[in-house]
Amino acid sequence: MGYLELIGVVFGFLYLILIIYKKPVAWFFGIISAALYCFIFFTSNLFFQTYLQVFYIVLGLYGWWNWGKKDKIQHPSWRLKSHLIGIFCCGAITIIIGAEFNREGQVLPYLDALISVFSVFATYLTTKAIYENWYYWIIVNLLSIILFHSQQLYLTELLFMGNLILSFHGLFRWRKARLLNP
Repeated sequence: MGYLELIGVVFGFLYLILIIYKKPVAWFFGIISAALYCFIFFTSNLFFQTYLQVFYIVLGLYGWWNWGKKDKIQHPSWRLKSHLIGIFCCGAITIIIGAEFNREGQVLPYLDALISVFSVFATYLTTKAIYENWYYWIIVNLLSIILFHSQQLYLTELLFMGNLILSFHGLFRWRKARLLNP
Protein backbone atom coordinates (compact mmCIF):
# COMPACT_ATOMS: atom_id res chain seq x y z
CA MET A 1 0.00 0.00 0.00
CA GLY A 2 3.00 2.31 0.35
CA TYR A 3 2.38 5.90 1.36
CA LEU A 4 -1.30 5.48 2.15
CA GLU A 5 -0.55 2.68 4.61
CA LEU A 6 2.31 4.70 6.11
CA ILE A 7 0.03 7.71 6.70
CA GLY A 8 -2.59 5.42 8.25
CA VAL A 9 0.06 3.95 10.55
CA VAL A 10 1.31 7.39 11.65
CA PHE A 11 -2.22 8.64 12.35
CA GLY A 12 -3.00 5.38 14.17
CA PHE A 13 0.00 5.83 16.45
CA LEU A 14 -0.94 9.47 17.09
CA TYR A 15 -4.47 8.38 17.99
CA LEU A 16 -3.33 5.80 20.52
CA ILE A 17 -0.67 7.99 22.12
CA LEU A 18 -3.18 10.82 22.57
CA ILE A 19 -5.78 8.40 23.98
CA ILE A 20 -3.28 7.25 26.59
CA TYR A 21 -2.85 10.89 27.63
CA LYS A 22 -6.63 11.44 27.52
CA LYS A 23 -6.59 14.13 24.81
CA PRO A 24 -9.97 14.43 23.00
CA VAL A 25 -8.20 15.42 19.75
CA ALA A 26 -7.02 11.80 19.60
CA TRP A 27 -10.36 10.91 18.07
CA PHE A 28 -9.66 13.15 15.05
CA PHE A 29 -6.50 11.18 14.24
CA GLY A 30 -8.35 7.92 14.77
CA ILE A 31 -11.08 8.96 12.34
CA ILE A 32 -8.56 9.89 9.63
CA SER A 33 -6.63 6.65 10.13
CA ALA A 34 -9.86 4.65 9.91
CA ALA A 35 -10.86 6.39 6.69
CA LEU A 36 -7.52 5.52 5.11
CA TYR A 37 -7.74 1.92 6.28
CA CYS A 38 -11.21 1.53 4.74
CA PHE A 39 -9.50 1.68 1.36
CA ILE A 40 -6.43 -0.33 2.39
CA PHE A 41 -8.42 -3.24 3.81
CA PHE A 42 -10.95 -3.26 0.99
CA THR A 43 -8.19 -3.62 -1.59
CA SER A 44 -6.61 -6.40 0.55
CA ASN A 45 -9.89 -8.42 0.58
CA LEU A 46 -10.29 -8.00 4.34
CA PHE A 47 -13.92 -7.04 4.06
CA PHE A 48 -14.88 -7.17 7.70
CA GLN A 49 -11.84 -5.08 8.58
CA THR A 50 -13.18 -2.59 6.03
CA TYR A 51 -16.57 -2.52 7.76
CA LEU A 52 -14.80 -2.20 11.08
CA GLN A 53 -13.19 1.03 9.94
CA VAL A 54 -16.65 2.48 9.26
CA PHE A 55 -17.61 1.63 12.85
CA TYR A 56 -14.37 3.26 14.01
CA ILE A 57 -15.30 6.44 12.20
CA VAL A 58 -18.76 6.51 13.85
CA LEU A 59 -17.38 5.58 17.28
CA GLY A 60 -14.58 8.11 16.77
CA LEU A 61 -17.13 10.87 16.25
CA TYR A 62 -18.98 9.73 19.37
CA GLY A 63 -15.76 9.46 21.39
CA TRP A 64 -14.64 12.93 20.29
CA TRP A 65 -18.01 14.36 21.31
CA ASN A 66 -18.14 12.39 24.59
CA TRP A 67 -14.58 13.19 25.69
CA GLY A 68 -14.87 16.81 24.55
CA LYS A 69 -17.77 17.54 26.89
CA LYS A 70 -15.86 16.45 30.02
CA ASP A 71 -13.48 18.62 32.03
CA LYS A 72 -11.56 15.60 33.29
CA ILE A 73 -11.54 12.06 31.92
CA GLN A 74 -12.11 9.52 34.70
CA HIS A 75 -11.43 5.77 34.50
CA PRO A 76 -14.53 3.93 35.68
CA SER A 77 -14.53 0.16 35.88
CA TRP A 78 -17.15 -2.32 34.74
CA ARG A 79 -18.42 -5.16 36.90
CA LEU A 80 -17.42 -8.70 35.99
CA LYS A 81 -21.01 -9.49 34.98
CA SER A 82 -20.96 -6.71 32.37
CA HIS A 83 -17.69 -8.04 30.92
CA LEU A 84 -19.02 -11.60 30.77
CA ILE A 85 -22.17 -10.45 28.98
CA GLY A 86 -20.04 -8.43 26.54
CA ILE A 87 -17.69 -11.35 25.89
CA PHE A 88 -20.59 -13.77 25.36
CA CYS A 89 -22.36 -11.42 22.93
CA CYS A 90 -19.14 -10.70 21.04
CA GLY A 91 -18.39 -14.43 20.83
CA ALA A 92 -21.84 -15.21 19.41
CA ILE A 93 -21.60 -12.37 16.87
CA THR A 94 -18.10 -13.56 15.89
CA ILE A 95 -19.38 -17.06 15.11
CA ILE A 96 -22.27 -15.75 13.00
CA ILE A 97 -20.16 -13.25 11.06
CA GLY A 98 -17.24 -15.67 10.68
CA ALA A 99 -19.56 -18.31 9.19
CA GLU A 100 -20.98 -15.80 6.71
CA PHE A 101 -17.58 -14.55 5.59
CA ASN A 102 -16.33 -18.13 5.38
CA ARG A 103 -19.09 -18.87 2.83
CA GLU A 104 -18.00 -15.78 0.86
CA GLY A 105 -14.36 -16.91 0.69
CA GLN A 106 -13.02 -14.30 3.11
CA VAL A 107 -9.38 -14.65 4.16
CA LEU A 108 -9.20 -16.03 7.75
CA PRO A 109 -12.90 -15.29 8.34
CA TYR A 110 -13.19 -16.25 12.00
CA LEU A 111 -9.99 -14.49 13.06
CA ASP A 112 -11.02 -11.40 11.09
CA ALA A 113 -14.50 -11.47 12.66
CA LEU A 114 -13.13 -12.01 16.19
CA ILE A 115 -10.74 -9.09 15.86
CA SER A 116 -13.39 -6.87 14.34
CA VAL A 117 -16.17 -7.61 16.83
CA PHE A 118 -13.94 -7.27 19.88
CA SER A 119 -12.38 -4.11 18.41
CA VAL A 120 -15.80 -2.49 18.22
CA PHE A 121 -16.47 -3.56 21.81
CA ALA A 122 -13.07 -2.27 23.00
CA THR A 123 -13.55 1.00 21.13
CA TYR A 124 -16.93 1.46 22.78
CA LEU A 125 -15.27 0.91 26.16
CA THR A 126 -12.62 3.46 25.18
CA THR A 127 -15.26 6.07 24.26
CA LYS A 128 -16.55 5.67 27.81
CA ALA A 129 -12.96 5.66 29.19
CA ILE A 130 -13.63 2.27 30.85
CA TYR A 131 -10.38 1.19 32.44
CA GLU A 132 -10.54 -2.43 31.27
CA ASN A 133 -10.55 -1.44 27.58
CA TRP A 134 -6.78 -1.95 27.63
CA TYR A 135 -7.08 -5.67 28.37
CA TYR A 136 -9.25 -6.16 25.31
CA TRP A 137 -6.86 -4.10 23.19
CA ILE A 138 -3.89 -6.19 24.26
CA ILE A 139 -5.59 -9.36 23.02
CA VAL A 140 -6.95 -7.70 19.85
CA ASN A 141 -3.51 -6.32 19.00
CA LEU A 142 -1.85 -9.72 19.40
CA LEU A 143 -4.39 -11.34 17.09
CA SER A 144 -4.17 -8.46 14.61
CA ILE A 145 -0.42 -8.96 14.27
CA ILE A 146 -1.10 -12.53 13.11
CA LEU A 147 -3.84 -11.47 10.66
CA PHE A 148 -1.91 -8.63 9.03
CA HIS A 149 1.27 -10.66 8.77
CA SER A 150 -0.65 -13.32 6.86
CA GLN A 151 -1.84 -10.62 4.41
CA GLN A 152 1.69 -9.20 3.99
CA LEU A 153 0.55 -5.83 5.37
CA TYR A 154 3.86 -5.40 7.15
CA LEU A 155 3.53 -1.70 8.03
CA THR A 156 0.11 -2.42 9.50
CA GLU A 157 1.61 -5.36 11.38
CA LEU A 158 4.21 -2.94 12.72
CA LEU A 159 1.41 -0.55 13.74
CA PHE A 160 -0.23 -3.30 15.78
CA MET A 161 3.09 -4.28 17.36
CA GLY A 162 3.41 -0.66 18.44
CA ASN A 163 -0.24 -0.66 19.53
CA LEU A 164 0.46 -3.71 21.67
CA ILE A 165 3.31 -1.94 23.45
CA LEU A 166 1.28 1.25 23.80
CA SER A 167 -1.70 -0.74 25.14
CA PHE A 168 0.46 -2.01 27.99
CA HIS A 169 1.65 1.57 28.56
CA GLY A 170 -1.95 2.82 28.55
CA LEU A 171 -2.99 0.11 31.01
CA PHE A 172 -0.21 1.03 33.43
CA ARG A 173 -0.74 4.78 33.02
CA TRP A 174 -4.51 4.56 33.57
CA ARG A 175 -3.95 2.20 36.52
CA LYS A 176 -1.61 4.74 38.08
CA ALA A 177 -4.15 7.52 37.51
CA ARG A 178 -6.85 5.42 39.20
CA LEU A 179 -4.63 4.81 42.20
CA LEU A 180 -3.81 8.50 42.52
CA ASN A 181 -7.45 9.62 42.05
CA PRO A 182 -9.69 6.92 43.59
